[in-house]
Amino acid sequence: MPVPSNRLLIHAAVIGIPLFTLLGVAEAPVPVLLGIAVFLLLLVGLDAPAATSRLQKVRVSMPPVIRTSKGRDFDVPLVIADKASKLKQIRVGIALPDELRAEKQILEFKLTAEKEAYQVAWHVTALERGQFNITAVHVESSSYMGWWLGRRAIPLNTEIRVYPDLSHEKNVLAPLFFRRGSIGVHQVRQIGKGREFEQLRAYVPGDSYEDIYWKGTAKRRFPVTRMFQLERTQEVYVVIDCSRRSRRKLEGFMGDVEAGMVAKTQMERYIQAALLVALAAQHQGDRFGLVVFSDQVQRIIPAGGGRKHYEAIRDTLYTLHASAASPDFEELFVQLGNHIRHRALLIFLTDLAEPWLSESFVEHVALISRRHVVLVHMLGQKEVRPMFGKDDDLDDDNDLYGRLAGQLMWNDFLETTRLLKQRRVHITSSSQESLVADVVNEYLRVKKRQLI
Repeated sequence: MPVPSNRLLIHAAVIGIPLFTLLGVAEAPVPVLLGIAVFLLLLVGLDAPAATSRLQKVRVSMPPVIRTSKGRDFDVPLVIADKASKLKQIRVGIALPDELRAEKQILEFKLTAEKEAYQVAWHVTALERGQFNITAVHVESSSYMGWWLGRRAIPLNTEIRVYPDLSHEKNVLAPLFFRRGSIGVHQVRQIGKGREFEQLRAYVPGDSYEDIYWKGTAKRRFPVTRMFQLERTQEVYVVIDCSRRSRRKLEGFMGDVEAGMVAKTQMERYIQAALLVALAAQHQGDRFGLVVFSDQVQRIIPAGGGRKHYEAIRDTLYTLHASAASPDFEELFVQLGNHIRHRALLIFLTDLAEPWLSESFVEHVALISRRHVVLVHMLGQKEVRPMFGKDDDLDDDNDLYGRLAGQLMWNDFLETTRLLKQRRVHITSSSQESLVADVVNEYLRVKKRQLI
């Protein structure tokens, strides 16, 4: 679509209007005025189609997928091909979503006849994680006389994937991934004799009676002992609650400020914790799986290993957002019991701050706690704490009532902890800063003690 350029408007203001004014003052004949006007209009009008026709041979290409992390600066590359090689200057514009901030929305550069393809790039900052699509790029160039600007929208199909930023957490947790035991055989020193059966052998004085294989002893008519070995590969599942409680707003903390972004909701921290546990499990040689639920189970990815499996987990998590529904723990535990047959470590990232949610969780967790090792991690609130602590002073009556409400919620948390402990479930309330480290530490502790 051609539009008037600044050059046309300036010529009309500087030359056209004064010329017709002078001819009018000189009382030029009307046919002469009409002839000049028609000539100028034809001259300007004939230049208009060239503005759009020159852009018809312009081709634009962009990579189908661009990957980056939240808070990072990255380039959006663009290749422009002009087979006609007649354009001297071209402007390129791209419409980015609000979650992506570009230094310049429009790029302008000159073309030369020696090249048929030109590569440009937008410097963009990813403000939020998620999947964003670029469906078109807009190009603009002038006509032969420069009186018109031709504009054309060229369709594209480019997907920008913004993943959570794990750089700060990786730096903090790096020592945990490389703790080694006996000459690098195990990355985490394991305690005990193991739970995986290896072989049978004759009884040796000093063997524990609990290791004697009594059926084999009766069959062979001499004592037989079972030998066990440490498990090399175990299954770890992270169960993420993406219901309404996960939408709770969070205040920024130092870790995210250094990375340039601030985690806005609990869901952000849950996703970071899940990805770090996946990396830790991959480093320890374990199989990692993922479960996402709210009022129903949305996704179950069976435990697996390898780079491709981790990328599948990451591609599931980076577009995950919390819904407004309440969690259904009964449906969740039934589905987990049906899909996860082998004994595994289940790490729940959820919020049990509301009494009815904790009651529902405690009531139905027994469906899986006998078979699996269950850990629960939730983000605590600063207000939920004992009423009186060390060197705590009350400012006014409102502070007193706030402390009293925090004490009541603290009592509910202690009661939930006691009930879950009876069902062999361990719950941890972490701060925003320490959630990811606590989750990884608990996983390594369970692996070290061979509880799976």
